[in-house]
Amino acid sequence: MGLPLEGIKVVDMAQVYFGPGAAMYLADQGAEVIKVETLEGDGTRHRGTSAKLAASGLSHAFLALNRNKRSISLDARREEGREVVHRLARWADAFIINLRPGTAKRVGLDYDTLAGLNPRLVYASVSGFGEDGPEAHLPGYDIVAQSRSGVLSTRRLPDGTPIPSVVMINDMSGCMDMAYAVVVALWQREKTGLGQKVECSLLNQGVAMQMQALVWVEGDDTPLSGSKPSAVAFCYLCADGLWINFVASENHQFRAACRVLGLEHLAEDERFGSYAGRTRNADALFSVLGDAFAKAPRDHWLPRLQEAGVPCAAVVEREDVPRDAQVVANEMFVQQDHPVAGRVTMANAPFKLSASRKEPRVRLPAPLLGQHTDEVLRGLGYTPQQVASLRQAGVVR
Repeated sequence: MGLPLEGIKVVDMAQVYFGPGAAMYLADQGAEVIKVETLEGDGTRHRGTSAKLAASGLSHAFLALNRNKRSISLDARREEGREVVHRLARWADAFIINLRPGTAKRVGLDYDTLAGLNPRLVYASVSGFGEDGPEAHLPGYDIVAQSRSGVLSTRRLPDGTPIPSVVMINDMSGCMDMAYAVVVALWQREKTGLGQKVECSLLNQGVAMQMQALVWVEGDDTPLSGSKPSAVAFCYLCADGLWINFVASENHQFRAACRVLGLEHLAEDERFGSYAGRTRNADALFSVLGDAFAKAPRDHWLPRLQEAGVPCAAVVEREDVPRDAQVVANEMFVQQDHPVAGRVTMANAPFKLSASRKEPRVRLPAPLLGQHTDEVLRGLGYTPQQVASLRQAGVVR
């Protein structure tokens, strides 16, 4: 049957995580993606990498976010380089970019310019803070947007220092949301015949990731969810020095957990008879629950809580996740042989489609810088002599 986005052509002119990740998700579902890089390459090629990978301009992050793409390397600041990008825009169904508002226009890569070349183009732009307002021109990274969107205020050290999330929640969720937005715009194009501009930002993503908390209701003075943790949605240290996480938000879950932990009296305590009560009296619960879990090893508590219907899990170290039996059974990781990096294990697409489940979603390894420059240029109508001339002039790599 094939993959659902086969036939869709995408230009990925974004760098780092948000935009390239969105293009990767589209590529995983069959879209043909050409990654347009500067002569120096995407910044993630050189971030947090080993000496082995660095020698080839690769990194763990780049390998994960740029599979299933071809790479062309050029200088879009030069007229000849812009002409290559303009030809790609005429070819493409979608164009993903993350230049700051104003910068794209100065270099002739803004929506109006490219839509003039291809009215059916879906142009997806990601910025730090949105394309309107007094801070539209400012640069942004995930942690900056975490700070600006209120995310950092929710977790603090005892002295009040905000704790950044080690998971880049704005970038990583933004990858999926931008891919979703592009597909929505492509679907609308089927009705109108015209493309459109899609705007995403790290700040907006940070707000969206808190949708359940950032809600105000007229006449209701209930405070927003703060940084105070819940005693019944928390991690506890067991007798063997291992950690367990459990959630008992619902009344029946709390009663079941109390039975397993030998704390039946807590279930009868009116202070803890409701979710609101357990939240209000969390301090009283922390020490009691902590003492209970500390009486036995984790392997004692896990099966008993699971059998009682209480949501719980071991706190698993990151390096152990790919070997987790449940993760393996659900194909949450995929392996790929890279011609330079060797065998690469990385996260698979976060969903499955039954109609294309047997189709290989990971088809191409992450490209070397400019690996497909000649191939792409020939596909755009450049002759071998023109390609050689562009390379000699330092326009392409």
